[in-house]
Amino acid sequence: MRLMPRNKYIALCFLAIVFMLITMLTDSSRNLGNMRTKWISEIQQRVMLKMNTSTLSQTDINLRSQNWQEAYTNINRREALLFGKFPSKMGFLTIGIPSVKRRNMTYLENTLQSLVSKASPEDRGRVIIVVFLTDSNHTWVIHRAKEVYKRFKEHVDSGFIQIVHPPHILYPNFRLLERRFNDSPERVAWRSKQNLDYSYLMTYSQPLSKYYLQLEDDVIVTNNYTRKLKDFINRNPNKWLFLRMSKLGFIGLLFKNSDLLKVAEFLRILFDEKPCDLLINDLRVIKGQTKDILLSPSLFQHMGVISSLKHQIRHVKDKTFKD
Repeated sequence: MRLMPRNKYIALCFLAIVFMLITMLTDSSRNLGNMRTKWISEIQQRVMLKMNTSTLSQTDINLRSQNWQEAYTNINRREALLFGKFPSKMGFLTIGIPSVKRRNMTYLENTLQSLVSKASPEDRGRVIIVVFLTDSNHTWVIHRAKEVYKRFKEHVDSGFIQIVHPPHILYPNFRLLERRFNDSPERVAWRSKQNLDYSYLMTYSQPLSKYYLQLEDDVIVTNNYTRKLKDFINRNPNKWLFLRMSKLGFIGLLFKNSDLLKVAEFLRILFDEKPCDLLINDLRVIKGQTKDILLSPSLFQHMGVISSLKHQIRHVKDKTFKD
């Protein structure tokens, strides 16, 4: 078909606009790719600096001395196990729950009761709940371990619940930490310790099951949570570092056991750099997972009000949660 001069002009203008858009999108994509590459390179350099003591200040060397770091890599699981027993074969899922002393309040028993009551007998044979009592007060740890064991004796004796606390766990001197994000010294110490607790719990749990789920000690769960979790895994067969079972920060992050030691090491090396939810997003991008993979409705709801950080009240809820 022959085009009139005016139609030719319009066609040429249209082609020119398309060409310009393609060029802009290509340049934009290239720039974003360059920014991502630069950002990843900066994180990797930061990790290398943390690992190379010859480039560190004396303060950083003290923070990263081998005395306390070995407690997070050379784990004696039998020594750390206070109550419970080890499975005879690898399970499907380990649920890691760190628990620390709160002022005049505890939520742990409610969390465990929710997990127990909403798991079928079959699930209880394939799932392990690991409660890591993270407080440095040994007297409190033993007292709480006995309380939890007495309340859930049947499930502890069966191996469904383990209660752990390594007798030789060490922490760096949190008073030496550099303040970041305009956080108070108390908050910097709190979130840095949280990173180390998660790192230990992941390393401890790595050989127990095929998948690992991170929870906190002040949540409740939805009905049939293990079936819904398994269905979500099956709907996402492609490569991922983690799946989100909740919108609430680190609550409900699911990892494969094959990735768990890498995640634990990342949190341990950069424990004082950022909060755990920011660090894990950095690692997600480095590992090539470009976006969050989120299950909705959520499987978990935050119910705690009294935070483990002193003098902090938190009213945080996942609006997608359905019991």
